[in-house]
Amino acid sequence: MAEYTTSARPYARAVYALATETSSIDSWGEALALLAAVAADANMQELLDKPQLGKEQKGELMLKVLSDKLNPQQQNLVRLMAENGRLRALPEVAHQFEIYRAESEGKVEAEVISAFALTSEQEQAITETLKSKLGRDVSITTSTDESLIGGVVIKAGDIIIDGSMKSQLESLAISLSR
Repeated sequence: MAEYTTSARPYARAVYALATETSSIDSWGEALALLAAVAADANMQELLDKPQLGKEQKGELMLKVLSDKLNPQQQNLVRLMAENGRLRALPEVAHQFEIYRAESEGKVEAEVISAFALTSEQEQAITETLKSKLGRDVSITTSTDESLIGGVVIKAGDIIIDGSMKSQLESLAISLSR
């Protein structure tokens, strides 16, 4: 979904602002999660890619699936995104909305990728370090990538910390080739 990040961000920002004004953050979060699930469905993606269907028809198709679960403002979002040819960006809009929600609540999600599985002590140490550096509550998800050789890559919002052996070896190779 990374290819939709730029186009999804303004929609997510506007929806979050509206949800905050109307005290309906939970309702919007649920609606966006539903819309994201429908838009990510393989059958729906196939329909959204059909050039025979017009933009409005694609929006109405989405609304037929979920109209009873969406309020009028949420239905208008679907129509607007359909009109602009952005329905495939709905999963990323939902993701960005949740990022805005977490930021406003003083929380951040961090992804930690390591060459080997981390112990609970290592996870706790990374969480505490990030919490002190970012000044927010941090929850982490971990995964492994053996190609890193050693070390970790941490992604928290727009911040990427690459402490992997792979990147250090690549930097060394570049330095030696000059």
